[in-house]
Amino acid sequence: MQNQYDIVVVGSINMDLFFEINRMPAIGETIEGQAFHFLQGGKGANQAIAAVKLGNKVAMIGCVGKTAFGTMAIKNFEKYGVNHTHVHQVDDYTGVALVTIQQTKKRDNSIIIVPGANRKLTKEMINQAKPILKKAKMVLLQLEIPMEVVEYVIDFCAEYQIPVVLNPAPYQTLTPNIINKVTFIIPNEIEINQMFPNHSIELSCAQYPNKLIVTRGTMGAVFHNRTELRIISGIKATPVDSTGAGDVFVAAFVSEYIKTKEIESSIQYANICAGLSIMRIGAQESSPTQEEVENYIHSS
Repeated sequence: MQNQYDIVVVGSINMDLFFEINRMPAIGETIEGQAFHFLQGGKGANQAIAAVKLGNKVAMIGCVGKTAFGTMAIKNFEKYGVNHTHVHQVDDYTGVALVTIQQTKKRDNSIIIVPGANRKLTKEMINQAKPILKKAKMVLLQLEIPMEVVEYVIDFCAEYQIPVVLNPAPYQTLTPNIINKVTFIIPNEIEINQMFPNHSIELSCAQYPNKLIVTRGTMGAVFHNRTELRIISGIKATPVDSTGAGDVFVAAFVSEYIKTKEIESSIQYANICAGLSIMRIGAQESSPTQEEVENYIHSS
């Protein structure tokens, strides 16, 4: 089909400011950091770039500011070959994220986001993008854009039977309408506990078999296949920066699933991609290419 996209991402576009530190400062304390980087980010943009690097045809829908950061984001989409026809430059600052990476063995990170232009994505903008949404094999959503827009996209996709993957981060309350209409929901361990605070992960997955996939960092991911809880282990990797690993997982899972329609093998593929990504710094720069993934698979 002409102008069909493998994946259309509706979501956030940020500039990430990375601080490498030995430890978090106490309240009122000033400490010296070890390194600083500013790199492209935003969960939506991360997933779009990760997907295109895995060989998919990808389009992005979102907002950036009429600022240098906004222009840089658009040039970044051009660099990777992501369609940005529906990335709007609006009168606001481009979203930003402050990422602290502690120089410990685990390389733990903490993130603060300021949405900026991401809050300006509207239903009218989605209406303008309906022609490409209709031709998507899969639509990806996260929660760094207005919730009313998220639900509007989900309702539209349900009407036209377009599969949707929702990455519920940062977590906001999900209505039954959202949960029932999406094809997959992919939270991490923190988000699944926020979704179902009184349930174990196993019980939550059993309640939504073949829909709920919970990522567990380097331990991989789990889902329920209607018969049992399936635990799919991650690969062994020495972490440098885990920022964006969840976004790589989502993009890689979808990339494989639209080809195979197999959940478990798609999770295995996503675990490999996410594991490779944590060995480099940056949310987008670290995501592996199709060639890098194939080389890993052939060598392991």
